[in-house]
Amino acid sequence: MQIEALRAGDNFVYVLVDGGRAVVVDPGVAGPVVSYLDEGELTLDLILLTHYHGDHTGGCTMLRRTGCNVVGPAGGFVDLDRTVADGETMEFAGTAIEVLGVPGHTAHDVAYYLSEAKALFTGDLLFACGCGRLFSHDAEQMWTSLCRLRSLPDDTRVYGGHDYTLENLEFAAHLEPDNVAVRERLDCFRADPEDEIPTTLGEEKSTNPFLRCDTEAVAAAVNMSGHPAAEVFAAVRAMKDRW
Repeated sequence: MQIEALRAGDNFVYVLVDGGRAVVVDPGVAGPVVSYLDEGELTLDLILLTHYHGDHTGGCTMLRRTGCNVVGPAGGFVDLDRTVADGETMEFAGTAIEVLGVPGHTAHDVAYYLSEAKALFTGDLLFACGCGRLFSHDAEQMWTSLCRLRSLPDDTRVYGGHDYTLENLEFAAHLEPDNVAVRERLDCFRADPEDEIPTTLGEEKSTNPFLRCDTEAVAAAVNMSGHPAAEVFAAVRAMKDRW
């Protein structure tokens, strides 16, 4: 299976391809997807939505004219052919797609995990060295969701919904100036930005401050040593919001 990242501003739209069939994840716009499908003479079988913000769903109306099915979590405003929830599975090209309920960015976020392909589509929950904002206003819930993703194997490739990588890395370096892994990652990104697509969970665990809120280094950086990790996470997220 091939996974292609299409850019739409700072959004990513992902296309999973096997033979002449395709699945699209979070098509915020239709144009680049249509061009890619036409160029590869691909048939679109399925659209997977992680949540219902318009920059992730805006291309659905045009793309569903192909006859594809649209799948996503409940609670949104998109006409779905199938509503999915935590623990459900689908299949594409003989590969299982597991639905993970990961509320936090919104109350209804899901991620899609393909264990055989070692691929994780995280929408706006988890980015390269960052995470989404708290539109659900529940930091503990989002921390729990991030920890769930963090528990997956280190070699899992992370396909996030946006490219804020440079800003995220600079924030991480500010927060943890003694974290050698962050500094090295920032240097590598400046040398070759495209090398960050995709990242891996192993790399995120060592450099992403939003996955490290249960470490003393991150807690101390926001003057919250000894506090519960969810409270540290809330403080780090609030700090990043002002960054």
